[in-house]
Amino acid sequence: MDLVITAREVKGNCAAGIRVGDKVVLRGATISLGESDRVCGFAFANIYPVVFAARLGKDLKDLGLTQRMVQCIDPGPPFSEGGTVLFEIAAIEQDE
Repeated sequence: MDLVITAREVKGNCAAGIRVGDKVVLRGATISLGESDRVCGFAFANIYPVVFAARLGKDLKDLGLTQRMVQCIDPGPPFSEGGTVLFEIAAIEQDE
């Protein structure tokens, strides 16, 4: 299952420069760099479990989640000098 990860909210100053609306496209196990904006490796620490479950079609309730919204690992202000980003993970509809 291909997925798109979209930045829905940014608080503080994201060290990777991610802005609201930036996207990362996953085609299978590969990040599609041509279709993606900025990619932050640190954000994947929190994103990856949801990505893995979504790719397998698992119910997120099995992970204790009610929606496919994940926050990056940096807490942002006032706890760090960086910023935190809220990401939405969604399946890409396949053309028939």
